[in-house]
Amino acid sequence: MSVKDIRREFERLADRGTITEARVMPLTLSLVMESAVQAFHQAYFGELLSTEIQNVRGMDHQATDNAMRRAEGLIGDMTAFRKVHTETHTTSDFPLALANARQAAQRPAYTYPESDLLNFAARRTADNFKALKSNRPGSLGHRVLPVRPESTNLQYGQFYTTQDGYTVANYELGLEYTWEAYRNDEMGDFVAAAADLGATARRTRAWVLLDAIFSRADRITVPTPADGPSIANLDAVADYFALRQVNGRATPRVVSDLFVPTNLARKARRTVDTEFTAPMIKNPVYQLGAVHLEDLITEFAPEYGLGANAYIAMDGRAKPLEFAALRGYEGGPKTFTRVVDVQETDMEGNFENHIAAMKVSDNCGGTIRDESSVVIVEDD
Repeated sequence: MSVKDIRREFERLADRGTITEARVMPLTLSLVMESAVQAFHQAYFGELLSTEIQNVRGMDHQATDNAMRRAEGLIGDMTAFRKVHTETHTTSDFPLALANARQAAQRPAYTYPESDLLNFAARRTADNFKALKSNRPGSLGHRVLPVRPESTNLQYGQFYTTQDGYTVANYELGLEYTWEAYRNDEMGDFVAAAADLGATARRTRAWVLLDAIFSRADRITVPTPADGPSIANLDAVADYFALRQVNGRATPRVVSDLFVPTNLARKARRTVDTEFTAPMIKNPVYQLGAVHLEDLITEFAPEYGLGANAYIAMDGRAKPLEFAALRGYEGGPKTFTRVVDVQETDMEGNFENHIAAMKVSDNCGGTIRDESSVVIVEDD
């Protein structure tokens, strides 16, 4: 649909007296913004949002109203668009579908196409931007509950948090929609850019956890680093995990998961999926752990002083990572739009530069809560 098509529909509503003539241009531009916002979320959530839209369309009117009342807290950034639909006596399945998608994204099984790291992160909500300290798995000083002999007092255990705190940070990026583009009947590029912004926002959340690993995890070397995840190298990594200690106490770990860049994915899978290296010779790392393709490693490793054959080994059984989102952002980023800030109604956009705009805002952070369970295998 073009800008002219949208404007023509609102002109028909004005002719019927549903809206005033002065509202045609503001509502037209608002719908352009809504199209961009929908493209953003469709790209961010992908198939999840498409499924929720179909689910909403299958609901009856009463069920939709009840669901919307329950979902109000999840779609505050959709308020302006919902008012437009109320004003024009139209309906949209999108706000409720978005609320459902944001709710689903908070479930433990939710992850991103670019990264499985979120599946290995304990999640929490931050109320502000103050430093957070995470409780690592096995944070109690006792391995098991102690026996309390008869008539003796209760023992109180000590618990530990990570030494270094981390904070939630604000990540934002905006897109401009010029008055000239509006008058030239151009909106396709703007909507397409909004979709790209959705993919970028999703990658940002994946990168937050990768950044925590690259910045905080121990780095180890293996016998032949240039060979990547070979049998000998993975066997050495497994030995390293088995001998781990925390505060002088043996805390053996196993390699349950490997996160490898694109160029190492096939080799890693061959290494752990091959049962025998020769007749009657068992592969010592057969089924060592699950292999996860982590595309972002290839892109960001050089920024952290790592080479093309670096990868991550993890004991992911107790979720050694932690991901925090600011309250209200647990289900993903929010979008905001600016249509006009002038008093007159000729809709020339922003007072200074004739620009309407949308932005995406996210507030999240990540850390390693059990550093004994995550290592970076260096390649030199």
